[in-house]
Parts: sequence; structure tokens; C-alpha cells
Amino acid sequence: MVITCINQNGDKLRLGWFAPLFVKSVSGLGADFTVTTTKNSGQDGVNFIDATANQRNIVLVLDVLKADYIEQRNRLYQFFQPRAEGEICYEEEDVRRKTNYYVESIEPSGDGILKTITISLLCPNPKWYALEASVTELASWEGLIEWPLSFSEKFEMTRKVNTLIGNVYTESTVPIGLSVMFRASGTVVNPSLYDVKRRKLMQINIKMFSGDIITVTTADGDKRVKLLSGGVTKNINNLMAYPPQWLKAYQGDNLYRYNAEDGIDNLSVTILSTQTYWGV
Repeated sequence: MVITCINQNGDKLRLGWFAPLFVKSVSGLGADFTVTTTKNSGQDGVNFIDATANQRNIVLVLDVLKADYIEQRNRLYQFFQPRAEGEICYEEEDVRRKTNYYVESIEPSGDGILKTITISLLCPNPKWYALEASVTELASWEGLIEWPLSFSEKFEMTRKVNTLIGNVYTESTVPIGLSVMFRASGTVVNPSLYDVKRRKLMQINIKMFSGDIITVTTADGDKRVKLLSGGVTKNINNLMAYPPQWLKAYQGDNLYRYNAEDGIDNLSVTILSTQTYWGV
């Protein structure tokens, strides 16, 4: 097991079963839910109402040799700063996951050859994420240049291949927010993405022009629609077709089809998705 913390400055702190900071124990890596129920008079058992995931509290207990104690304690005080968001990565065999944290406390203790330093990290978002996002291209470009190359007449260098439908597969039971990018190479009217299985349509009511990029993010707490046009980015949440459908990916296969009311041949769509987990 190796735990790597990355602070707000991009500095990295690598922890495990090795010097100078030995991980004695770690807790808060699993899942913690609050289940709400009701009970009627004379009822056997209870009625289930809801279940929500609580914030994650990761507690690292570190052993440090007395000779290294002051240096390592000061190092931790400098590394972990209050009010600054950091990232913690967990690696064990083929498992590699990450989440964000805020520092709750750093508490040194002990008076022997080995001293102990306990670090408490709070993660407002209880989910773990894969280290890298997966990319699903719903259109591709085919190269048409062949060698030896002749310039005797006009020729096409590339050709757009419309696949229209793409699959996002997820192994996790946690619904995954998406980042969907619509790119225009010409005029496009009202670009959209359709969830084939659940029959839900996510559409932006806008006319796009060559070079425009619309990015839609659908994660909880990060539902946004942004337009990049002429080097300027602006929020266009108000242009999402009503009622808004913030598409997500669920366990198994998720088929999505893109469309536009006009100019679909000028439209390319890319979907970014990051595998999400309740625990490591």
C-alpha cells in the first residue's frame, strides 16, 4: 500500500511501510452511509426512507523515529495547510484511486524511541475516482494522405467519419458524471446527446459556429454548460433545453447518440468519464 498526498502547491508526500514516516494504520477508506427509516406503532422492523453517503474522514497514524521526529513534524506542518484543498491517492496492487481532502488536524504524541503523528483529513465528497478519465469519441477523422505524395490536383487530407453512437462502460455501481464536449467545424444548430437506454435527451438551444466548443459537465455539484467562442468562455446554463437532463453513466453499458437540428456533419462529440467508487 502506498498513499500519496498532493497539496495545493503540487508538492507530493509519499507514505507507506517505509521511512521516514511509517504508516502504522489508516482508516476511513471504505464507505459510510446514514440510513433514514421510520417505525409505526406495533410494526415489526422499520420502513426504509433513504440512504446518503457521509463525508469521508481519513485518519493516518504515522510512526517516526525519535531522531527524525522534529524534522518530520515540521515537514508535515508545512505540507498540510488549512483552508487549502489537496488530493490523496491510494495505490495497492492494481487498485489506484484518488479523492480530494481538507486538513482537519495534525496531532503529534508519544515519548519513546518511536513517536506518533496522527493526521486527520476530511473529504466533503465521499467518492473515490480513477486516476485518469476515459475518452469516448463519437466521431473520428480518417487520414487520406498516401505516400508518395503528388500535388498535381486538389485532394482531401482528412475525412470525418460519423459513428454517431458511442458506448461508455462503467464497472462501478456509483453513477458517473460526464464531461461532454461539442465541437463545431461549421454552423451547428441545437446540438444534443441522447441516452439510448433511458430515452433522455440533453440539448443545448444555440447556434454554433466554426471553432466553437460547448462543454457540459453533469457531476453532482458541478452541473454546468460553458461555451468557448472566439477565445472567450461564458456560462450558458440557461440555454439547456427544459427540463434539463444532466446525463450520467450507470453500471454496465451506456449508449449515447449525438445529433443536431442542422449541421450534424459539422459536429464532433467527445465524452470524458471517470470511474467512481464508494471505497478502495
